[in-house]
Amino acid sequence: MNPIGSISVVERDDIKSSLAPFCIARDYKVQYPEVVKIALGELYVEYNAAFKPLVAANHEWESDYRFVIGQDCNPLNFAVQIDMVGLSDEFLQRVVGMPEAEVRETFRRSIFELENSIAMYQTLERLFAKGGESGFKTGWRAALDDLRRRFGKPIALLAVTDQKHAAMMTSEFGKDPGELMANEEVLELSGFDKFFSPEEFQQHMTVNGGECKYLLFVRASDPITKLKKPDETVESPLIANPLTRQLIKKNALTFNIDNPSWSIGDAHRRINDTKWYMPTLGMAFPIGAETDLFYPEGNHRLSEQFSAFLNSVGVNPGEIGSGRQALRFKPAQGTYGCYGHLRGPITDGVLRSKLRRELRRRGPYMVQPELEASVIGDKYTFIDRVFYAYIKDKPTFVGGFRSLLPLDSPEAKSGRNHGSKFTILAEIF
Repeated sequence: MNPIGSISVVERDDIKSSLAPFCIARDYKVQYPEVVKIALGELYVEYNAAFKPLVAANHEWESDYRFVIGQDCNPLNFAVQIDMVGLSDEFLQRVVGMPEAEVRETFRRSIFELENSIAMYQTLERLFAKGGESGFKTGWRAALDDLRRRFGKPIALLAVTDQKHAAMMTSEFGKDPGELMANEEVLELSGFDKFFSPEEFQQHMTVNGGECKYLLFVRASDPITKLKKPDETVESPLIANPLTRQLIKKNALTFNIDNPSWSIGDAHRRINDTKWYMPTLGMAFPIGAETDLFYPEGNHRLSEQFSAFLNSVGVNPGEIGSGRQALRFKPAQGTYGCYGHLRGPITDGVLRSKLRRELRRRGPYMVQPELEASVIGDKYTFIDRVFYAYIKDKPTFVGGFRSLLPLDSPEAKSGRNHGSKFTILAEIF
């Protein structure tokens, strides 16, 4: 690893994306010891197990998710992204001598969230590529090939709304709105065999007598406009129609398809962009109302349940109750990135007012102690984002990147490290 002060930053403008150019720390690389990779892999296995009740609650038809639920009835998120507190040089050196279980429990308390809807395939494959190959590309394509061999079917990306399709075309493939893309180019840039818009998927169904010839990696996340304004209505005829929704769930590789008639507060059935695995993994405390944090007497003393959660993650409830340590509040479902997040001390009346409003607008929330940001010198704050996939029935580390932000950037000051023009990316291997 090279000191951050000595790195040279290069702009990658050869990646086809409306988000380009990407700033890369050319000489700054981070190597994870094997014990780190194993511990994160164990949490990935726990994450899959936590989806069993979520998938059961999401159930509509016997054919739902048939390709990614095993004979043991356990669901498989075949690939996942883990966002976590950045691991310092000191920790990476010290961790080599630590037991795997201790390392795993350390990470349980320092992971922001896990995500099963991976995006930006071309970018991830090419950011740190040498000779056209990279660790992520090798692992990602191996995971997709495993699925193709197992089920004997090609794999298609499916955007379930026109807004999502247009956004993916520009940001993930570097195409203009309405531009066509041959299957060969989709494969080259992403590893998938085809990319369906909603209209193209309808046409595919019609031609094939109401059947689907592909496994489907479904991109069901709402457009950015709805993440910002949850009251906005987004039309998704594919998902609203029970016939097409059933077909999509039948062939889906992703657990993210909801019946739109289910209310925003229906925590037990909504699974798209869900964070309901977090309580099962001991990573967050769920609330449906502000009062869930306190005893019912109205004295604003932390509830026994919330205090027990804080103790379980090594946080003194007194530090939270006094406002000396901040909390982070995240929507439990339907959002990604930092949209809808709130953070601050529980004693802040303005924060509490915002929380009550967002609970009404967005449904239940997950609560975590605000994790202290990792910093390098007096220049950068950073998080680590790593990727795992099942390859030959084994959870496998397939690379990642460190996302560095200047401490004086607006995003760093607001605690939002989710990619911006200020972000510098460094390879994790």
